[in-house]
Amino acid sequence: MNHSFPHRFRLPLYALILLLLASCTPTKTSQCRRLIQALDQGTTTLNRLELTPMTGSQAADQVELSLEAIKTVQLTDETIINFQTRAVAFYEQIGTTLRETSGIATMVSNLQPTPKGLETRNQAQTQVAKAIASIKQSTQDATVLLAEIEEYCLPKPQP
Repeated sequence: MNHSFPHRFRLPLYALILLLLASCTPTKTSQCRRLIQALDQGTTTLNRLELTPMTGSQAADQVELSLEAIKTVQLTDETIINFQTRAVAFYEQIGTTLRETSGIATMVSNLQPTPKGLETRNQAQTQVAKAIASIKQSTQDATVLLAEIEEYCLPKPQP
């Protein structure tokens, strides 16, 4: 019986094991995909919300769920981690703004039609305008971030 027969398969077997181990490690593409999926889920959640000042707190709860999903994506690529950190900041800002707006709406709904109440209402309108501007800025920043993610993550066509 030839005992060298098992040795003939040893090198291909090692190569196969190394290939399998390498395929299990997260790649740039898979990390991008996981982050983009979490961001897409968050965007879908935001788009489904029926926002009114009185539902801002419920909307903020939904944003926090999306935020947690984005935070839990495990990444090792420093650039993608930077994208994740920026996305977390956008979602935190949006959630905070929604909560503040909801609180303002609740306060305004309880105001009495007195000079002090009218003054408070005017201050609340200013705060809501700032909140809307903050959400618009976060949306613009998120659009820029998505373009950066796309540029970094999508393979460039070879000429």
